[in-house]
Amino acid sequence: MRVPLISSKNNDQIKWLKKLRQRKFRDQENAYYVEGVRLTEEAVRSGLVTRLYFTSRLLTSERGERLFKQAQAHNVSIVECTESVFLEIADTVNTQGVLAVVKKQGWPLTLEGLLVVADEIQDPGNMGTLCRTAAAAGASGIIVTTGSVDPYNPKAVRSSMGGIFHLPVWLIDAAEAVQALQKNNVPIVAADLEQAVDYFSVAFPETMALVIGNEARGVSELMRANAQMRVKIPLLGAVESLNASVAAGMLLSEIVRQRWKDEMYAHS
Repeated sequence: MRVPLISSKNNDQIKWLKKLRQRKFRDQENAYYVEGVRLTEEAVRSGLVTRLYFTSRLLTSERGERLFKQAQAHNVSIVECTESVFLEIADTVNTQGVLAVVKKQGWPLTLEGLLVVADEIQDPGNMGTLCRTAAAAGASGIIVTTGSVDPYNPKAVRSSMGGIFHLPVWLIDAAEAVQALQKNNVPIVAADLEQAVDYFSVAFPETMALVIGNEARGVSELMRANAQMRVKIPLLGAVESLNASVAAGMLLSEIVRQRWKDEMYAHS
């Protein structure tokens, strides 16, 4: 198969790709992009990749050649770029010479099981790590409230390490999210420091929405006011709070531990 080569930075496809750095354009096109061999491999396996852009450098390794063949097997449209053109679209400094356009998935809002709420999370690294951790914990999905960073932001996607491909993501206004959770009898559990109980003393329900708040302000007043439970992580050292994604990891680990323990007892 003959692969087209783009050698001009003014190519329409290159202009289109550069626009994908903007949240508004990603929403409009219902697409985003991933960069690097590992993320692109995962994206291709998910079946969500529509186009792949690469430089000849990719084919100098066995892994790169495998990725190229996998993309072909999935009928992905493949385009080669010169190194100088690829640098125009790359989001990382040390590129691996491959980038893929991924279509966003449309997930039906299913409010059951373990749900995570990203309540005005604004750091892309935190958002991506939260998606990855939620996916690892077997969450049914993540609700991203208005005011949060875009989970399809390039840095957030990189931080998710592929979690974004497998985790249902719902972008909803906080008031609508609360209303939907209440309508479906899903208890809201807020990670908070005020009037909260230690997280390891709580028996977490099977179906619940764990709310992780803004890095600076914490959980929003709306979520706090509607929470059936507030849990905290005891801090013994001279710090006032934990990084949002770190706190989420600790809480989700305890939730997974309790569920694993209950499952073991059920089969013993």
